[in-house]
Amino acid sequence: MKNSSVLLSGLAALLSLPATAGEVTVTTGLDYSSGKYGTSETSEIWYMPIAAKYETGPVTLKLTIPYLRITNAVVDQDGVPVSNCGGTKSGMGDISASAGYALLDGTQGGWLLDAVGKVKLPTAENDCLGNNKTDYSLQFDVAKSFGSVTGFGTLGWKDMGNSDFRNPYFASLGLAAKVAPATTIGTTYDWRQKLTSSGDPVSEASIFLSQKLSNEWKLQVYAVKGFSDNSPDHGGGVMVSYIY
Repeated sequence: MKNSSVLLSGLAALLSLPATAGEVTVTTGLDYSSGKYGTSETSEIWYMPIAAKYETGPVTLKLTIPYLRITNAVVDQDGVPVSNCGGTKSGMGDISASAGYALLDGTQGGWLLDAVGKVKLPTAENDCLGNNKTDYSLQFDVAKSFGSVTGFGTLGWKDMGNSDFRNPYFASLGLAAKVAPATTIGTTYDWRQKLTSSGDPVSEASIFLSQKLSNEWKLQVYAVKGFSDNSPDHGGGVMVSYIY
């Protein structure tokens, strides 16, 4: 579920020209998801991130600090299975940091390509809010515009930090259409390999709307539908960003 909000912010970065001087963007919002995840009980996740992104030239640095409230947790904020997590748990989740570099900036046939490395630290206040491991991932984000429509995708691999889980590949595909000078709508599909032999992959689709409110403010809203026992039955969220 959280991959969707990450993907939307990544798409926004891909569709922007590289910042010639240092530019800081702060994003926050609220994300909700609900599902049974192959069990008889419904699990709910409320996720509120505070993210800061710094861009200069081809380089993008990002730090995300999440707050979570999970009821009857079956998976954590990243879709990693957890156990013995009945009731409601809340607190800070796992902090993540990433560094990206624009390999292609749109001048080579209109292609945009970013390489992104990410680390997730075991900072969750409770084992039900994170997997208590340091995870690493490497991904490539690509986009190309065809008039007012942009196709985009992600392909990556994640090291689960010497845990009992497999190190999965993950991917995303999507389309975005600019329907007005300040308005973009689109859809994405997110997939990740299953983490255990008996588990399910992540499989979910999203629709989204991105609205530029001013030169500094931007609003994004989205809805999600899951198609596997490792994805939420449904969810959605709203994110607001301010550019300094």
